[in-house]
Amino acid sequence: MAKKMFASLGILVVLLLSFGITSATEFQLDIIGGTLIGEAGDIIPFTVNLTSNETNEVYVNWTTTNPERITSLAEANNYTAGNSHTVSGFNLTIPTSGTSVTIKAHVYDASTLTELYVISEQVNFQVTPTSDTLCELEGYTEKGKLEITDFDVNNNGEGKDDEWQYLDQIEIQVEVENTDNDDDIEDVEVMIMILDNKIEDDGNDITNDFDIDDEVLDDIGKLKDGDQETVTFIIDELPSDLDDGTYYMYIMAYEDGNEANQCASEIDSGDYYFEFTVESVDYEESIVVRGSEFENIINTYCGQQNLEIVIPVYNLGEDDEEKILVNLYDSEMGIDEYIIIDDLDNGDREVITFFINIPSELSKEKYTLDVIVSFDWDDDEDDEDPLSYDEETSDTSIRLNILGCKAPTPTITANLESSAQVGQDLVVKAKITNNGKTNDFIISASDFDSWASMVSINPQTTSIEKGEFQEVLITLSPMEAGSQSFKINTIVDGSSHEQTISVNITEKPGIFGFASEMNNVIFYTVIGIVALLVLIFLVLIVKISKRTPSA
Repeated sequence: MAKKMFASLGILVVLLLSFGITSATEFQLDIIGGTLIGEAGDIIPFTVNLTSNETNEVYVNWTTTNPERITSLAEANNYTAGNSHTVSGFNLTIPTSGTSVTIKAHVYDASTLTELYVISEQVNFQVTPTSDTLCELEGYTEKGKLEITDFDVNNNGEGKDDEWQYLDQIEIQVEVENTDNDDDIEDVEVMIMILDNKIEDDGNDITNDFDIDDEVLDDIGKLKDGDQETVTFIIDELPSDLDDGTYYMYIMAYEDGNEANQCASEIDSGDYYFEFTVESVDYEESIVVRGSEFENIINTYCGQQNLEIVIPVYNLGEDDEEKILVNLYDSEMGIDEYIIIDDLDNGDREVITFFINIPSELSKEKYTLDVIVSFDWDDDEDDEDPLSYDEETSDTSIRLNILGCKAPTPTITANLESSAQVGQDLVVKAKITNNGKTNDFIISASDFDSWASMVSINPQTTSIEKGEFQEVLITLSPMEAGSQSFKINTIVDGSSHEQTISVNITEKPGIFGFASEMNNVIFYTVIGIVALLVLIFLVLIVKISKRTPSA
């Protein structure tokens, strides 16, 4: 009996020992690097660390309970017993939701291929929110009762609404509605942003490059329940130094200070951006006359002197231009004037001004001034000769409307508003009084060429009511001293009238010219002091002579 009990006890001890050894076998699986972070759809590789105290060589096969998420697994392989192993070859596709997926390690005895155990481990991940809209990019969500109900882009220049050209004038109209039927929304604002790529593709904000008048419009203010309001973003001239290519425009309407609850950036049925292109120009079309300063219709009259013609010239190409020759030409009026522009770099502009004289006798009511621009200059050639340039643009012209030559009867008076001195601008304020019916007037100056040059006349054209007057500032640059004169010319209803104005121009003060700057009081005071000093000096001489004894 004792032997049986001892034998049974021995078997039990062996079983317990065997159980204890089996229980002591450990297999640990760790994800290296911790939580994986990425946007939905990103494929992120990761590695695991295997640790086992199994005494025999083991064979490990990998599976996953989420095959649609872990798209690749490490190859099955043998692992040396009792060591730690780093295993790569895993790829996790970040899903749109959830926080983890599961992988399994099936451990086999390498010699018998007997499965010893299976261990599972979670691969933890964090989904980074994807920004597709301007609201999301600014840190908010599409939320609230604001809605962009209309969005229009109008190109008022040479290009199309979605194909812009340099110097185009662009209007972007945005209509915003408060769809809440009960509550007003305070402080509604609308923001525009232009990127060089889509938001989800990490586009860069380049709004400042487009010279938009205002990037945030707060014109709407309070938007009552159910109401709609429209704001307009304006690009006066599409900058000529922009890179050509594709751009993306985003709009966001929001309540200032409450963006987390009121933000909308959908502009049209699920679209959150407007795609457009900026087109480059061919070299032969790169130098142009265009811009807000350019007037292609000008009213003038027979005999007008020094009519101001402003010509803005742009370089829209990629090449710098060393010289550009601009010619203003009309054979019928005998006008053939040239101005040279030096060093006009790509993207830059230069504004030049011609002053032309209109013949006193003209037979037509309309004339055309051609603006001819020559560029691509041949070095070392005569820069005043159009034949020295290889390229030319001649599709720009100015229409001159000749209003007539009959003299109206305005009253013209003038006052000097500055000093009258060589080397300083001479400013004369003229007062033009309309003694007839309400009409349009053209103002100019003449007969000053021998002693001064023209600086400006402001305004050159104006409408004056019956019995009212208009003040006009005429600025000349005197070059010669003396008694000088010039004429103020006006034209109304095709008739011209002139008034002669006389001025006395003084020399520019030199080292001995101080007396001319003194007023009469100071001048005579100085003379008196000098006379007094002379008198005192004479008295002293007399006294000294009386005290001197005779020989």
